[in-house]
Amino acid sequence: MFKKKAKTAAPAASPDAPKKRSMVKLALVAVLGLAVLGGGGYGAWAYLLAPAPEQHVEEEGHGGVDPQKVAALKAEAAAETSATYNFALSQILKGRCGALKVDALKEASDAEAVHDGLLVQMSWLAALRRAGTVTEASCDRMLAEIDRAEVKAEGGGAPAAGGHGEKPAGGH
Repeated sequence: MFKKKAKTAAPAASPDAPKKRSMVKLALVAVLGLAVLGGGGYGAWAYLLAPAPEQHVEEEGHGGVDPQKVAALKAEAAAETSATYNFALSQILKGRCGALKVDALKEASDAEAVHDGLLVQMSWLAALRRAGTVTEASCDRMLAEIDRAEVKAEGGGAPAAGGHGEKPAGGH
């Protein structure tokens, strides 16, 4: 009935004619290439060519020891040797090991609280940690330690012979 026309190919562009390129696409490819090259160059500089960072400890001549760590150790040691620490131990262990007279430790602890509240807090925390390790067998040692601290807080030297200041028998 009806004849279909054969599709004819579109006239081909001559092989000598250049392809049309969009200027926007060309500019985008150029910028993207430069960005990749720039990022790679910066990455190589940062990882391979940059000088190693210097530590502030070596600059100040501390011999490689960080002063902040040393200061933290000093604060922990001060907390475990304070009058507040021994007073806190006596209060925490009162029910398990028995009560001691610790009036001088109480006064010294109050004086420390006025001077350094952080030391008092750290002392109570250290006393709580230490009290967790005390057994019935080690109560005598703890009481002797608290008694020595009480005598020291009163301003005295070593306790008199025969008192709580003697080294308790270790059972050996």
